[in-house]
Amino acid sequence: MASTPSPFDAIADELYTLPPQDFVGARNEHADNLKKTDPQLAKRIRALRRPTLAAWAANLLAHRHRDLVQQLLDLGQALRDAQEHLAGEQLRTLAEQRRHLVRALTGQAEQDATATGHPLGADAVADLDRTLGAALADPDAARALAEGRLTTALEPPLWPGAAPGTPASGHPGVPVAAETGHGTSAPVGRARPTAQRRAAPGPERTPHREEPPTDQAETEAERQRLREQERAVQMVAEAEQAEREAAARAAGAQQALRDAESDRQRAHDDAEHARTALAAAREREAHTQKKLTQTAKRVRAAELAARTAQDQAVQARRTVHDAAERLRRLDPGRRDGHVG
Repeated sequence: MASTPSPFDAIADELYTLPPQDFVGARNEHADNLKKTDPQLAKRIRALRRPTLAAWAANLLAHRHRDLVQQLLDLGQALRDAQEHLAGEQLRTLAEQRRHLVRALTGQAEQDATATGHPLGADAVADLDRTLGAALADPDAARALAEGRLTTALEPPLWPGAAPGTPASGHPGVPVAAETGHGTSAPVGRARPTAQRRAAPGPERTPHREEPPTDQAETEAERQRLREQERAVQMVAEAEQAEREAAARAAGAQQALRDAESDRQRAHDDAEHARTALAAAREREAHTQKKLTQTAKRVRAAELAARTAQDQAVQARRTVHDAAERLRRLDPGRRDGHVG
């Protein structure tokens, strides 16, 4: 039965699964709420550092996909064991498994980040890839990843399978409040044969025995060969990752180009439609202007005809009046044009 997490663990786990831009606000809110009831816990909470985008993505993997992360940790241990025992064929098989598993974890992290509305860029993906590589190569880095409270990306040791002495404990990617407290001097992983063991008491050395034993030299040469081989495998994995990132950037650029071409075509079509509409509008304007001119001419002609008719009517009334006056003078018996 799983034990109930402490208040600090519960709050820290919640914070380190939040998107980075939400981290500080939520952290300070928790600390403010605890200030009066538990000032020590409030201080520990406020000391937690905001994660980078890559560290947040790694934390999501640790909290949401513990089975995949555990596979990674088990594979890292198997890789270290294979190198320790000079199992070259097994090492090559495990290295191939590592490439597939890292690719699956990176893809899952990208999917989770996109689903929350915070997609990972190429730099964040590269940082995440290095963090997973560090967890494979170093037990302390593996424990830090599994805890799910990283603040920055972890860096792998100089060569995979490095002996204890190049641990990731105390790494800036691990929150101070989440340290185990065991210190960096504690033994980590499988110990290599010690100098004391190689100098075990035996028969008095002779000039011949002072020369390095051939088996030991061959063993060290085999170790070096496997280290170089593993480094080459890692370089291939990194090159493949770089190729995937470049392909993603190229695909993004191609999509942007297609979008730009589509926008340009739409703008060209809109301009062509506007030019056509403008030409039609100008044609309608010319036609309307012509009709307006013709109508104005007809109005002026009608006005002239009306004035002429009015003048003629006035003249006719005058003629009628003059004729009536002459008639009265010639026939006094007639009045107003009627016979009496």
